[in-house]
Amino acid sequence: MKIDTLLRHIREAYRGVKRNAWMSFSAISAVAVTLLIFGIFLAMAFNVRFMAAQLDTQMAIRASINPGLSNAEMQDLVKQVKQVSGVKDAQFVSKNEGLRQMKQGWGEDGEKFFSGMDGAKNPLPDMVLIIPEKPKQIAQLAGEIEKLQSQGIDQVNFGEGITDKLLEFTDVATVAFLVFAVGLAVLAAFLISNTIKLTIIARQREIEIQRLVGASNWFIRWPFLIEGAFIGVVGAILPTVFVNVLYFFAFDIIGAGEPNAILKLMPVTTLGIWISGSIFVLGVIIGSSGSIISVRRFLKI
Repeated sequence: MKIDTLLRHIREAYRGVKRNAWMSFSAISAVAVTLLIFGIFLAMAFNVRFMAAQLDTQMAIRASINPGLSNAEMQDLVKQVKQVSGVKDAQFVSKNEGLRQMKQGWGEDGEKFFSGMDGAKNPLPDMVLIIPEKPKQIAQLAGEIEKLQSQGIDQVNFGEGITDKLLEFTDVATVAFLVFAVGLAVLAAFLISNTIKLTIIARQREIEIQRLVGASNWFIRWPFLIEGAFIGVVGAILPTVFVNVLYFFAFDIIGAGEPNAILKLMPVTTLGIWISGSIFVLGVIIGSSGSIISVRRFLKI
């Protein structure tokens, strides 16, 4: 397509939007609401997946040791654990080291929360921290570790089902969101279709003349397709800004970027790129879909 022809199509599309300003405003508003809801749910879905992936990398088995074992017996026990199939690494963690890690995990408040628990008052057991080769098979590996109870293993804990439940919740929420978003997208496409219809009616005589002089169907279609895409892009601007700003403040308030943050979220820049791209692409798809529906229905081409 020549540049002059493309510029002509863009001018015609702009005139169509301007000619039917109120209908265009309604269509843009519907697209904006749809994309806003889409953007918020997409940000939530990305972060749940991000946290689930983090949990996978941090999956570990914590096997407490019977308090009656000597230091030599504890070291022998760790060696036996390392020999179990599926174990990537195993480390002995004394109860004092465990308490230190807990304090460190709580940051500046750690000393205050766990004051008075040092020395003989430490309630934590000595334990073996076990890293699995395959996080997905952690339950099976925990079963194998439990078989070492006669060697000094007391209790085995691996946060059973946390990741699975998190992903299950994500799947259910995603389906519910998709059903709702599709309904809004259909409504937005319908409003865009009606807006394009008014443009077609206003240009009916011009279109007939174009047909008589041999203009191709695509030459006639392009201004309407650009008009629909333009409505979709304009409708995507506010949701993109709102979702990114909202996420930036939420990320900052929660302190998700801090080294000792309890709740780790997807980096602002990374999420912003994905969210912005997804919202604008969906806006163009919704706008173009509305145009195609209207062109096929009222122009019969």
